[in-house]
Amino acid sequence: MAPAVEFRPETVPMPKVLTETDVANFHTDGYHVPVPVMNSAQALAYRKRLEQFEFRWPEHFHMLDQGASLLCPWIDEMTRLPGIIDPIVEVLGPNILCWGVSLRLKEPHTKTYAGWHQDTAYCDIKPISVIAAVALSDCSEAAGPLRVIPGSHKGPTLPHAEKFGTESLLTREQEITAELDTTGAVSLPMAAGDMVFFNNAICHSSGPNQTADRRIIFLVEYVPTHASQNNPRESAMLVRGQDRFHNFDEDPRPEAEMSEAAIVAWRRKVEVQASVLYRGAKHPPRALVK
Repeated sequence: MAPAVEFRPETVPMPKVLTETDVANFHTDGYHVPVPVMNSAQALAYRKRLEQFEFRWPEHFHMLDQGASLLCPWIDEMTRLPGIIDPIVEVLGPNILCWGVSLRLKEPHTKTYAGWHQDTAYCDIKPISVIAAVALSDCSEAAGPLRVIPGSHKGPTLPHAEKFGTESLLTREQEITAELDTTGAVSLPMAAGDMVFFNNAICHSSGPNQTADRRIIFLVEYVPTHASQNNPRESAMLVRGQDRFHNFDEDPRPEAEMSEAAIVAWRRKVEVQASVLYRGAKHPPRALVK
């Protein structure tokens, strides 16, 4: 057996940030309400880095749709912030992998939306994956915040269909086709610097951005190191604790933004992910479209 991989800088025990009730509610409801994970100045600093990236490499901006932390050291840094990881540890355990990071951006006054869906429709990581939605801009009701149906993660994965030619920002423009009761749906507006996290099996959606500012959210998907997936073998990055299972290949940390090595690692990861997430799809991943 290969030796355990250890990420030492984050192994010091941290004080608990969630109560036992918070953790129990997360497992019952499938999500946690917004919590501040950085101050507004930090959120603005990350936003500026993002927009500098966009200005410098406009032709590569779409690459942040998948595997973003492999391209930019500052995104990798963000996935390891104690404010983000500490609550995740309390619901997943002390040993955490980052499976992927995706930018979800809605321009002002646009129709871009995400229909009701479950990420488990195309992602088969088990036993659990938790997605942290980190806001770098204010995400008010008018900006199209995340909406969830509490407890829906405990039911089956419902049938989905791809809806081409829509304004959907989802990987396959997918939506649930089964009858869905949304009367109990909960809206989760956030301020810049806030985070919501949820079980990837929960039914969730978001509406269009009707404000004068961009709605900027990074989705960071975390899994415990004992998680596994069906073929093909995928990759992930250790961000807390030790990996004694080695169920995923190890993603390298980027040394510089858009370096040659970073792009090679990113392409390798995204192509493998695409073979799973886009299995049977009629169009290629946005991240790989030139």
